[in-house]
Amino acid sequence: MRVSTETPGAPRLTGAILAGGFSRRLGRDKVALQLGGKPLALWVHEALAPLVTTSWLITNQPLAHQSFGLPLLTDLRPFQGPAGGLATALFWARTPWVLAAAVDNPFLAPALLAALAARAGQTSRPAVVCRSPRGLEPFPGVYAVRLLPALQNFLQTDRRLTRFLEACRPQVLSETEVRALDPDGRSFFNLNTPQDLQRAEAWLAGTGSLQDPSGRVADTESNSDG
Repeated sequence: MRVSTETPGAPRLTGAILAGGFSRRLGRDKVALQLGGKPLALWVHEALAPLVTTSWLITNQPLAHQSFGLPLLTDLRPFQGPAGGLATALFWARTPWVLAAAVDNPFLAPALLAALAARAGQTSRPAVVCRSPRGLEPFPGVYAVRLLPALQNFLQTDRRLTRFLEACRPQVLSETEVRALDPDGRSFFNLNTPQDLQRAEAWLAGTGSLQDPSGRVADTESNSDG
């Protein structure tokens, strides 16, 4: 797949779209879910495409997802949540870094993705992620393939990616930096429930907000089995 643009100073990146689990709360396959006339997988693919050499869909349902025209990978160890999907991407990547995002993050901000990619080329840390008011955000994030052995060891006892991030000491874009690049926090909107889908459709139509009634954007790290 041709790289359409490059971010100056950024390393070569492989894109990884994590399909997630069983979509119990939503009740439908997130990968194929239509939003604005386009499946979620293609929303994420199109956001990553300008920055990566290729973009893989990490899925445990390859037959159901082959019609999207994306390269497919199945998890090395199924049912390990987003950490397992990330491990699969790190294993197969032929670039030094992987730009990973969840399939239920349809509104990734281009400026934020470009900043993550550029920071990866400037740091000796093994990952670059964002901090939001909720804490460290695993996705979108840039991960060095050299993290794979540590991540595989971590998966022997835990699968919570935020715990792994705390241990590997990533480079972190501060809340202030993130707010400047993505003022609405749209990159951290996860589409998990029918109510989230309604908010996403209203936001696209310019008639609503991505925030739920409590004033928070939908929760993160939910693509493990939700």
